[in-house]
Parts: sequence; C-alpha cells; structure tokens
Amino acid sequence: MWAESATDPIYLKVADGWKGLYGHGNEYAEFHVKGNDAQLQDAYHVLLRNNVGMMVSFVDKKEFHDQKDLLSAHAQWEINYWHEHASRVESNIRQDLMGSNQGLKVTEIKVYNDKGAQMSSYLIGLAANDGVFVLSVSPAKKEVDPLVKELVSSFKLVNQKLDPERVKNLASEAKAHN
Repeated sequence: MWAESATDPIYLKVADGWKGLYGHGNEYAEFHVKGNDAQLQDAYHVLLRNNVGMMVSFVDKKEFHDQKDLLSAHAQWEINYWHEHASRVESNIRQDLMGSNQGLKVTEIKVYNDKGAQMSSYLIGLAANDGVFVLSVSPAKKEVDPLVKELVSSFKLVNQKLDPERVKNLASEAKAHN
C-alpha cells in the first residue's frame, strides 16, 4: 500500500499492476493501472510506461459556477486554463475511448506555445457528487489510446466513504488475489 497522507490517492499493489483509490467526501474513485512497468512517482503522478505519464486529481464543483453538467464544465474549465497559458488550444471529445459509461468523459487537449511546440493530454473525467475525479494522461498519441481505454474501463465511482477500514478490506482482497 502506498500513499503520502490521508487525503491523497492510495495505491494497492495487485498481481498485474496497481489499484488506485481516491476518496472525496462519501465516495471514491477506483482505477486500475495495469502492467508491472508502472512506477509511482508520488501520490498524484504515475509513470505508466516509458514517456507516458498520468496525473490524478479532483476538481471541486465550486470551480464550475453551478453548472449542472459537471463533465462538460470540467473540460471547459481545463480548456479555459490553457487558453490563459498557451498561444493556441485544441480540444476534441474522444467518444471512441469512452466506452458505455455515461458518467465519464474523455477529452483530448493539445496546447501550443508561440514557437509551435505542442503538449497533449487526455483528460478522463469521472462525475462525482461534489465534483470530478480526473486522470490526465500525457502525451495524447494513437499508440497511447489502448492504455487510455484500459484506464477508462476500470475507472469507476464507488458511493462509499474511503475510510481506513474500507482501505484495509480492499488491501486484504488485493493480497488474496496476488
């Protein structure tokens, strides 16, 4: 088990990688980072494989000024941020990566500076009661798509508080399957 503080994401070692748990209020997000090449950098950053990173975050719905569609509001919030810090921003909703989960949205964002250099990422947003859990995977490239689909298929909201007892039970389950 790995975490830095009680409010940080928690990672449980499983046979084929890591199970990530990130609690907020009376619910938590769960996701599976497959592959033994994945390296935890800190509670919020994972090196998924060579040159592919992921950041884990939660954005409170207060940031979205009472908008009802939290997933669209979150994507627009991110795009607005990058418009303030980049020369050009492109975004594209990636239906092909989303699967059937209606509570989830994948947005590809490309950001350019004034010299034409590009940074790209996939924002995987999962709607929660108080905001949006986010997995941000970079770079956004065709060869990363299968990895994103894998993350998307495992990214789910659990309507239960992630308290120490729950973490202990999940850790025991993970050990039993290793």
